[in-house]
Amino acid sequence: MASLKILTLYEHDKVSYFSILQDQFKMPEDKAKDQKIIDEHLAKPLRRLNEFFAKNPPKSTSNDSPEEEDLDKDKGFLLLYGDSLKARHYVGFGTSGNLLVQVLPKIFKPKETLPEVSKPKGKRNQNETEALLAFIRMLNVAYGLKIRDVELAHIEHAKVPNSILEIFIHLFAKSLWEEVQRGYYREYQEIQQEEKFLRGKLLLSRQIKKLPHQRHTFSVELHEFSEDNPLNQIFYATIRFSLSKTRWLVNKKLLGELMMVFDGVSPRKVTKADFNKVHFNRLNERFKKPFNLAKIILKSFGGVSGEEVSGFFVDMNELFERFILWILKRDLPEYKIEYQKELSLFDRKQKSNVVTTKQYPDFVINKIVNRNTIPVGVLDAKYRPIEIKEGKIQIGSDMLRQVYVYSKILEKEHDIKEVPTALVFPRSFTYNPGITLDDQAILGGATFFDGGPLLILMYDMETLKKGLKMDKNFRKSLIGALSNSLTV
Repeated sequence: MASLKILTLYEHDKVSYFSILQDQFKMPEDKAKDQKIIDEHLAKPLRRLNEFFAKNPPKSTSNDSPEEEDLDKDKGFLLLYGDSLKARHYVGFGTSGNLLVQVLPKIFKPKETLPEVSKPKGKRNQNETEALLAFIRMLNVAYGLKIRDVELAHIEHAKVPNSILEIFIHLFAKSLWEEVQRGYYREYQEIQQEEKFLRGKLLLSRQIKKLPHQRHTFSVELHEFSEDNPLNQIFYATIRFSLSKTRWLVNKKLLGELMMVFDGVSPRKVTKADFNKVHFNRLNERFKKPFNLAKIILKSFGGVSGEEVSGFFVDMNELFERFILWILKRDLPEYKIEYQKELSLFDRKQKSNVVTTKQYPDFVINKIVNRNTIPVGVLDAKYRPIEIKEGKIQIGSDMLRQVYVYSKILEKEHDIKEVPTALVFPRSFTYNPGITLDDQAILGGATFFDGGPLLILMYDMETLKKGLKMDKNFRKSLIGALSNSLTV
C-alpha cells in the first residue's frame, strides 16, 4: 500500500504544484514538473476533496462567514488553478486516496525569516508541531473534545510526526488504553442462534418452519453479557484502520497492544449509521472521549465504509468566535455570557409589516445585580487583519455600526445607558504583529457621538502554542472595562 502523502497549508496560502511536489513530497525536479504526476498526486485527489466539500459545505453560525455560491471541483475549501492552488478561509483536514491535506490557521504560521529549505529541519518540524497543537487546542475547546492539555504537551515532547492524523491516532489510542486498564466494557447483547438445548426464548415462527432433519436444534433468542457490542466494534475498527495508516512506532506499539485487548470483538466495516447505535450511560460514559476521537478518525480520514473521500473543515471566523466564547466563559465566571443572543431592530410590542434580518451579537456579557440581569458589555470577535495608517486604526464602518446598534438595542430593552462595546481581533507573531506592546491588549478606543464607549482589544494567540492559558493582558483589560461600566 502506498504511503500517505501529507500536504500542509495555512489558510490563504497560494502554492504552486511544483513547489509542493518538490518541497513537501521531496520529488526530484523532473518528476515535479511532469503533468501526469501532478494530476495523479495532487490535481485529481484535490478535485475529489473539493467535490466532497461542495456536497457537504460546513454550516457556519458566524455573522462574518461569507455566503457560498457555485462550489465545484475547482472551488471548494481550496481554489484550484492550472499550476497552483490557494487555500481559502477554511481550516481542517481531509483525505482523498493516499493524500492527506491539513489546512492550519494563518495566525499560527511560523515567521518566515529564512526560506523554508534553508531552515534547520528540527526547527521546521518544531514550528509545524506547535501550529498543529495550537490548532487542535482551538478545536478541543470549540467542540468539546475533552482532550487534556497535558496529553498535548506529552505529544510535543514525544516528537510526533507533523501529521494531524498521527496526533489524533495517538490521542485515541492513549485514552482508550487508559480506560481499558480500568476495566473492559461489556453489555448485554440480544443474540439469535441455534442451540442443542433449550435456553432463553424459543423463536416459534422459525422453529416450526424447520425440516425434520433440522429439528435436533432449537432456534432461540438469548441475552449475553458480551464484549462484542457496537461500541467495542467501533473501537476495534478504529484500531485496525489506524494501524493501516500510522507510520509512527509509538502509535504502532500502542495500537498493537489494543489489538490483543479487543481480540474477541468481531471485525466489521463501520458505516455512519453505526455511530448512532451507541448509547452512553453511567457504565460506559468514561469511554465517550475515545469514542469521539474514533469518530473523528473514521469520519474525517477515510475510515467509514463506502466513502473514498472524507474530511472536516470549519470556517475560521466561526472557530475564532467559538474559541473566544470558551475563553470568556472560563475566565469570567462572575459574569453570564450569552452567545449570539437574538435582538430585534423593531419594537417587539408594536405590529409591523416591515421585515428585516435579526441582529445577533457574538457575545453579550451580563452581570447579575439584585437578581436582575444587566448587560455590561457587548463584544464582536473579528478574525481579520487590522490596518494602521499614520498611527490611526482603520476600522470598517460596517463593523462599528454593528456593535453600536447592538448596544443601543440592549440599552433600550434594559433601560440603561452607555453599554460598552468592544471588537476583539487576534494577533500573533505573523498576524497583526507588533501593533501593540507585548504587555498590552488594548489597541485603541473611541467614544461614539452619543457617549457610548468603544474598545479595540487584541487576543494573543501565541499563548495557544504552549497550552490553554488565557492571555492575561486581555483578561485584565476586559475586566477593567466591564468594572468601569458598572460604576457609570
